[in-house]
Amino acid sequence: MSNRKIWHILVTSNSSSGVRSIRLSKATATITFIFIFLFLILCSVMTYLYINNKLDQEKMIRLNEHNIQLKNEMSKINAVLDTMKFKLENLQDRDKAVRKLESMRPIDNDIRQMGIGGIQYIDSTFYTFDEDLFNLHNKLLDKMDLFNRQIDFEISSYNEITKFLTVKNTIFNHTPSVRPAKGRISDVYGWRIHPVTKIHHFHHGVDIANTLGTFIYATADGKVRETGYDKDYGRYILIDHGYGYTTYYAHLSKQLVERGDSVTKYMIIGQMGNSGCSTGTHLHYEVRFYGKTKNPLTYFNKKKSTIFVDRKYLS
Repeated sequence: MSNRKIWHILVTSNSSSGVRSIRLSKATATITFIFIFLFLILCSVMTYLYINNKLDQEKMIRLNEHNIQLKNEMSKINAVLDTMKFKLENLQDRDKAVRKLESMRPIDNDIRQMGIGGIQYIDSTFYTFDEDLFNLHNKLLDKMDLFNRQIDFEISSYNEITKFLTVKNTIFNHTPSVRPAKGRISDVYGWRIHPVTKIHHFHHGVDIANTLGTFIYATADGKVRETGYDKDYGRYILIDHGYGYTTYYAHLSKQLVERGDSVTKYMIIGQMGNSGCSTGTHLHYEVRFYGKTKNPLTYFNKKKSTIFVDRKYLS
């Protein structure tokens, strides 16, 4: 009698055939079960891979959609940067115009275009993902870096212009530029015969004639350096305006300021008179630049555009 174990598998059916019995040896049953088990594992693996592949495809589709959206957004940013470039160039043109108008040092176009220089940086964020996106991304970074440097440069230039105009305005306020009194020019700057001594001499100022007590005005901002009386010039006022300028007002009937007083352009400082060596009521007015007299007539109604700004005042 055989000792082999036999497996019986009973199969039932609703038909009239009843119950059927399938006889399997232990070895055959084991192989069958292993095959079924492996088949189930294979089906599971295939199902898993299929699902993962499906998910990867969906993920890739979404990534591509995001990629396209990102490219579109970058293109919009690029368009905005192009508009900014146009506006920046407009500011640069205005900068040039102001510098030319104010006789300021021009800026070389190469320096202006490249700002203050710099090393180009390559961002590899999208390098392995999408070449077009990588190139567009770095193009935007380059543009933004360039604009950032150019804007910084324009701010620096704007600050330079602002300082220049501020200094120029200050110098103008301290430069004699108006008539010191109303009246008739009775004598001019230059060689003449002195009306009292009859000696040929150089007249270092201009004479303005008017009635006694006519107001005398400071012709620029400054500080009164000296007031007093001179046997030739009578009652006088000397004002230091800074930036090398001083003005002198003589033959006054009255001084309305004292030494150390601050004065501003058009401020009343005295009254016209006939003091000192004089033949009539008038004002003797001098303009001095670093101690040397200048023709005062060239300073009447002086325009701000004629003011020269020495670089030493900009440092």
